[in-house]
Amino acid sequence: MRNRCLVSVLSVSLSLAVACGGSSSPTPTTPAAAAAADPGGPLCPMTVPGTSVAEVDADTGGALVFTTTGDPSVLRARVAGWAERHNARHGAMGLLPTGDEAAPAMEGHHHHHHGGAGDAPAASTAADPAELVQTHSSATAVDVDGGARLEFKTFPDQVGALQGELRGHAAHLATVGCGGR
Repeated sequence: MRNRCLVSVLSVSLSLAVACGGSSSPTPTTPAAAAAADPGGPLCPMTVPGTSVAEVDADTGGALVFTTTGDPSVLRARVAGWAERHNARHGAMGLLPTGDEAAPAMEGHHHHHHGGAGDAPAASTAADPAELVQTHSSATAVDVDGGARLEFKTFPDQVGALQGELRGHAAHLATVGCGGR
């Protein structure tokens, strides 16, 4: 009897919640729905309001520096996710560069460059910006004031290609965001 009363109370409460303004359409929770609600996708650092990006060269590669006047914690989480997804994707290609490799030690090592010709970045329509960088590299997210720096390291003979690719991506992200070209 007690269970029947509890079930009745719950049933009436649920009916009242629906009748009194409960939404008839569910909140989107799928990645596709979230991407539609957040142009460029919920993974894109550029969709955090007030975000800008710049490219910085380094001896072992380069970095994309994202800063925002919005919520830096959201931006940092997206950049950290980008680094994780990038490393998972590039780790499947072979050992990730550490930046400590010396040019002579790399003889006979096969590098993976999946981009277009020369230093130009490959066109991408991927909602996940981690798929933008094609030069075989490792990525690390580092917190900075107001945002995060996404550092990329590659093999010595690939530094120029990576830097050119990152410059192109920074320009693309600043003007178009994470969407396609």
